[in-house]
Amino acid sequence: MDQRTLQIYLSRILSGFYLFVYNNTKYKLVYPDINIKYEAELYAEQEYEDNKFNDWITEDNIIDSLVSMGVWNYGGDDNLKNLEKQIDDLKVDIFKNFLNPTKLKTLRRTLANTKRAFNTQYGIRHSLDQYTASGYSQYIKNQYILIHSLYNINNERIFKSIEDTDPNLLNYLSNSISEHTIDISIFRQIARSDIWRNYWSANNDSLFDKSVVNWTDEQKTLVVLTKMYDSAYQHPECPPDSVIEDDDMFDGWMVVQKRENEKTRNKNRTEKLLEGKKLNKAGEVFIMANSQEEANSIYDLNENSSRHIIRERESVIKQSEGTIDVTQLPDTQRDLTVLSNEQFKNRK
Repeated sequence: MDQRTLQIYLSRILSGFYLFVYNNTKYKLVYPDINIKYEAELYAEQEYEDNKFNDWITEDNIIDSLVSMGVWNYGGDDNLKNLEKQIDDLKVDIFKNFLNPTKLKTLRRTLANTKRAFNTQYGIRHSLDQYTASGYSQYIKNQYILIHSLYNINNERIFKSIEDTDPNLLNYLSNSISEHTIDISIFRQIARSDIWRNYWSANNDSLFDKSVVNWTDEQKTLVVLTKMYDSAYQHPECPPDSVIEDDDMFDGWMVVQKRENEKTRNKNRTEKLLEGKKLNKAGEVFIMANSQEEANSIYDLNENSSRHIIRERESVIKQSEGTIDVTQLPDTQRDLTVLSNEQFKNRK
């Protein structure tokens, strides 16, 4: 993005309003303050109460409806989670191979395909949200905010009230605004830019002439992303500029940091759980859980190699028709093979 375009986006964010043209008429979207947002919440809540017993699709029935339409399956939510993890893993690979342009090209292509698959599946999964009572309530809230935020060039409200609203014009203006929403990649470029960081460095405590609660969503997004990059710059293992300036590489670096932090926390939790216990150099430690949630937390304490062993054992046990001897487990057989080889070497 060139400096001129960047400056236009930044000026829009700093100003707190957005000027646009529709059908040869200039309009002004003044982003709402906390008062309008509160009024919108109350209005939407009342609409929800008045209409909640209508014939809505319930949240619990959305998946059944999508399956009956032939566009979803009951394992779809798990597939979405797997795609999310694949995206994270690919970003990590891109970060780790930032000096290998040949492999990067393949990884970027795979990542782009995976992102498209995720976006498609996510769109299908939430395609019926608007037909639920809560989805309708959210739509009403957004409409209320938009009606109270649209002005002409003379700073006069386009729609004087909800009752005095042209639904067709409102819909056209809403679509025009949506088409020009600032993409997250543009926010990130601005957050890294010198022109913005000059403002930020000069006085990041008082950038906007209003309290934080009245910052626009665009202003909050820019500040959050700026602080994210500040944390990276201050990190003892700060990545090179080529990584920071590449969104996917930088995301990969952050995933690596997050996973390492989680590993450290898990290690600390394990040490705390086993504190004071006489383990006598035990190879395995079994901890009783009082709930499924606690069992999941205990499982997360295992490292990847240990989780692989657990999955192997579960597979063997499921395929077995009777009792399994410990020596039949794949990991035990590997250990015995290693031990046998060591003994053979020692006899030479």
